[in-house]
Amino acid sequence: MGVQTLREIQIEDKLGNFIKEFSEDLCSLELLLYFSRHPHARFNRSAVLHATTTKKFDTDKALKTLIEKKIVVSFLENGITLYALTKSEPIHSLAAELVNIDQRQWQIILGQLLDAQGI
Repeated sequence: MGVQTLREIQIEDKLGNFIKEFSEDLCSLELLLYFSRHPHARFNRSAVLHATTTKKFDTDKALKTLIEKKIVVSFLENGITLYALTKSEPIHSLAAELVNIDQRQWQIILGQLLDAQGI
C-alpha cells in the first residue's frame, strides 16, 4: 500500500500537473494519450481524426491547442501535413510516461477533469 501511495504522489507531482496544464478538455486529453502511445510516430490529419471518439470539430480544436502549447508539432512532408509528439524535453518524456498510469489512477484523473469542467 505504501508503494502505491508513493506512486500516486509522484503522478500528482509530475504527470498530474502536466495533464492539468496541457489537457483542457477530454478531447485534448484523448489526443495527448494517443500521441503518448506513439511517441515517435507521425500521423496525417485523417489518422488523428480517426483516433478519437469525439467530433471532428472538437478534435481539430484540440489538435490546434496542443500545437499552440508545443506538445504536438506539425510539419510538411511531400505536401502532406503530419503531426507528431514534440521531441522537446521534458514534454516528450512526460507525455511518453502517460502510458504507465494504471486504470484506477486514470479514473481519478478523469474525475478531476470532469469536475473542473462542471460535467
